[in-house]
Amino acid sequence: MPDLLAHELGISEAEVIRGLPENMRVGAPASDFEDIWKAMTGWERITFIARNPGAVVEVSGTLPRGRFGHGMFNLIDRDNPLRGHLMVNRLDAIFLVSKPLFKLESHSVQFFDTDGQAMFAVYVGRDEERALIPSVLKGFTALRSRYADREEA
Repeated sequence: MPDLLAHELGISEAEVIRGLPENMRVGAPASDFEDIWKAMTGWERITFIARNPGAVVEVSGTLPRGRFGHGMFNLIDRDNPLRGHLMVNRLDAIFLVSKPLFKLESHSVQFFDTDGQAMFAVYVGRDEERALIPSVLKGFTALRSRYADREEA
């Protein structure tokens, strides 16, 4: 797990992700947050994960729409169980990560703050048999390809 490795090495989790092989991670600029979020709101099923030293919170479903206001990105879809305010003014890095997680193929969009600490992550959703949902994987792959092409340029 990148957070455990970061702790052991005394570096930020973002630095651990940057050190992954290129086939496992692609960086996107923090300034593209709104475009990336909008793309993910169209995904059929995701798992949103936010963690701190005392909790790991997971919400599965769709991502709510949002808009900027009062220095935050406010989740505005009242019918969505995921609500709140994202402090994207602290956002510094976004990575599209593909790596094994608990022996399963895993794909996520991970958001890091100015200290290199994880803010939250959005994982490609799974069906009842724990298989990746093909339409969501396709959306993730398209997003990842868009930024991989930029990195190569």
